[in-house]
Formats: sequence, structure tokens, C-alpha cells
Amino acid sequence: MGDDEKKSAPPEKNKLTPKQVADLFADDIGTWRCKGKSHFIGVDPNTGLPRKPVDEDMFMTIRWKVEGKSTEALFTVKINNKDVSFVGLKEYDAKQGVFIWRLKGEGLREGYTRQTYDLKTKTYHGRTNYPDGAKEFDTFQIINKNKRLFETQVKKNGKVTFWRKATFTRVTQDQPDDGN
Repeated sequence: MGDDEKKSAPPEKNKLTPKQVADLFADDIGTWRCKGKSHFIGVDPNTGLPRKPVDEDMFMTIRWKVEGKSTEALFTVKINNKDVSFVGLKEYDAKQGVFIWRLKGEGLREGYTRQTYDLKTKTYHGRTNYPDGAKEFDTFQIINKNKRLFETQVKKNGKVTFWRKATFTRVTQDQPDDGN
């Protein structure tokens, strides 16, 4: 048997090795500044005027939940002019080859997104289905160790009802720096 035949088989398409998953999680650990815009499409019920995009600026701290296997994200956003704290848990389902991102906001029901990861483009592709029939599609692209781009869009009955675009910039890195 030649050397090539002794090597383990490559992972199935769209499935990641445990090391790839652990490395992706490790690269997220730290505090991130998230700046961007969001827009609920439609009319503001209080004013009767069309809603406008809103500037957003927040910080997200990502830490290990179980080292190498899952992370926890903590952040606060404004909803209806009130600060709402969120906790997100991200883990990898090796059988399905998807990341599961569970999100729970204070006073809100839990939601979850299923994400695949494209190694070539360094991009997560997510999908969320809501009880009212709306569907959310997002991308989260790793530009480099300290920058990510996030875009999401919610559609209901074929029409966009919400979108968000944000740039994530690392503020602190709570892990050893390996020089990359």
C-alpha cells in the first residue's frame, strides 16, 4: 500500500474536520466592534412615515463555551429604543455538516440559524425560518483575522422586510497570538 493510500479520506463536501471547526471557533474568540446599518422596511406605525435605515454600533464578546467545540457570544442591541441583552451559542453538527447558531434575547423567544461554511471564500451562509413564514438569509465573510463582513436579509411572501449590513472589527483577542 502506497503512502497516499494510508492517508485518511478528505472530508465530505461541505463537511469540516474537527480541527477546521476548532480553528474557526478559536479565530472568533475576543471582543468585536460591530458597526453598520439595519432597516425595517415599511411604515412606522407611530408616525405613518416610511421607516429609514438605522445606524448601529455595538460590541460583541465571544468566548469558549466548550473549548474547540462551541462558543458563546454576549451582546446588547437597541430594540424599540430599549437595550436588549442577547446570548448566542454556536456549535457544529458534524453529521449534518452545519453550524447551529442559537440566539436568545432577554424577553424574546429563542431562535436559531443553520450555517454552512465555504472554505474557499471563507464565508458562512446562514438560513433561518420563522413561524410566520418569513425566511432570513445571511452571509458572514472572514476578511482577515481582525475583520468580518455580515449581511442579512429577511423576506416574507417574496418581499424584503428587513436587512442589516455590518463590519465586525476585532477590539481584543482573548487568545494567544500565533503570529498569523
